[in-house]
Parts: sequence; C-alpha cells; structure tokens
Amino acid sequence: MYLWVVLATFIVALSSFNLSVRSDMDRIFAETRAGVVLAKFRALHNGVKDYFNSQAPSKTGQDYVTYYPGDGVNVTTQGETGEGTLTIDDIRDYLPVGYARAGDQLEDVANITGGGEIVSKVFCFEEGDTTKQCVSGGDGSCCSNDCLEDGVCSGIYVVSFTQMPSRWINKETLNPNADMRMAVAKIRGYGSTFGYTETVDGKLVLSGGRMVQHYDAGGVPVGDEEFEYFEIYEAVQSDEDFKRIGCDQEDVHCLFAIQQIYG
Repeated sequence: MYLWVVLATFIVALSSFNLSVRSDMDRIFAETRAGVVLAKFRALHNGVKDYFNSQAPSKTGQDYVTYYPGDGVNVTTQGETGEGTLTIDDIRDYLPVGYARAGDQLEDVANITGGGEIVSKVFCFEEGDTTKQCVSGGDGSCCSNDCLEDGVCSGIYVVSFTQMPSRWINKETLNPNADMRMAVAKIRGYGSTFGYTETVDGKLVLSGGRMVQHYDAGGVPVGDEEFEYFEIYEAVQSDEDFKRIGCDQEDVHCLFAIQQIYG
C-alpha cells in the first residue's frame, strides 16, 4: 500500500510540470515559417552585398571598381539570369554555409521565397542624386566616380526585391497578413534598410515608418512629431526589373532590402 502511495505522489508531481499547449501555437508556427522566408531572402541580399563590397578599392588596392550599374543576381523560377548579371557561382563564397552548395540549381534558390523572381543588384549614384544611376563611358564603370581617394564608395547601394508570396497576403485587404508583418518587424533595420513596399500618401515607401521630432540649431523642437517613412529611391522605382516584377504597383507588396557600400 505504501508503494502505491509513493507512486501516486510521484505521478502527481510529474503532472505538475506538464504545461498546457499555448493557445497561439498555430500563430507561432506561421510566424516562424514567415521568418524562414525572410532569413533566406536576406541571406541572398547579404551575399550579393558582401560580393560587391569585396570589389571596393579599399579591398582590391585599385582606384576603380569592375562592376557597372545594374550588375547583380537575377534569379527566376526557370533558373535563368538576366543578361550581364552575375550567377550564383560568382557569389557562392559569400553565402551562408549550406545555402547554395556546389551543384545546386538556380531554380532551387529562386524557390526560397515561394517561387517568385528574386533580383539583387547594385545601384550607383553620383553626388547623392538618387533619381537616376550614373552613366558609364569608355573609361570604365561610372561606379568608380564616387569612390574617394581612401577607397570609400559612398554612392553605391545593393538593392534586393521580390514580390511577396501570395500565401502571406490577406485576400481581403491585399496587405501582408499578421504573421508576415510580425516576422518582418523583428528584423534588424526594419523601416530603414529592410521591410516591404507599400504606398502611403501616394508615395512608394518602405514599411516600418516611425514618429520623428525635428529640432532647430538650438535644440528646440520644431513643429509636431511627424510619421516618416523611407521613400524608395526614384532610380529604383524606375528600374526595369523593379517594374516588371510589379513592385512599383500600389496593390503589390515586395520584400525589399537596401544597404550602402562604404568600401
């Protein structure tokens, strides 16, 4: 009898550690799956960015760069790359281990965000003019024009975009669903270097705007706080790939990443 009492007490003690299943477990799983999509998209973007950064004058010792405006990776579900762009093999060494192993097909990489086309390319601006890219002449790439004597190329950006998979779009509102919005908002740089495209007050912007207070030279607040967004550069909005994928359209949301190369 004593043995049964001890055994029953042990079973009751174990049951006290049996936590109930969270009511939001389905939401957590969905958000995690969205996070995987974002992580792989960002891995490709960072790989292309690191590749171009490795070509900076401060890394090569040259006073010029070899790439031209628009160079990058353009991967489709058919495994094709646009004319004049890089291939996955060119940037393989800059991708995370296991992301694109030798022998992987380009269509496998394209499927990371649900089968849509992924574009990751370099934009070169002169003197801060983000309305258009520079134009190269016979003396080489104009991307070298903004590289200072110390090898810092301040006017060069790597931009990546892909139309958000339909499974993450609310069919009624046509906006990203809650799971995707939550996953995107947790990414570092959300609202400034990463997010998704949306239209606010007739402007194409990056999601994740924030309240901003402006001050005068004496540190005194000027006016009321304003909600500001990062507006997609005009040169990017005019890009043929950007428009072909539909990222310039008001009712289309694209994952979007942008980072500047400093050399």
